[in-house]
Amino acid sequence: MRTTLILNDALLFEAKRRAAERNASVSAIVNDALLLAFREPAGPHLDQAFKIPTFAPDRATKLDLSPEELDTLMVAEEMTQYRR
Repeated sequence: MRTTLILNDALLFEAKRRAAERNASVSAIVNDALLLAFREPAGPHLDQAFKIPTFAPDRATKLDLSPEELDTLMVAEEMTQYRR
């Protein structure tokens, strides 16, 4: 199956290096890496819900936000520069 992936530059460089070392394609290297990654059982930490503790710079109080809430705040903060 063909698909397009957006990869970290360093990962792609390493995949190309290993492909050349092994006289293989980058696709074969990516397939092998995915097979290895999916062979590992998910750790218990992946099954547990978690919260990211964050701190407001202007207050000493802890903000108790879920990852989704933090993402929403970060997007809103980034978008303020475009609202002029």
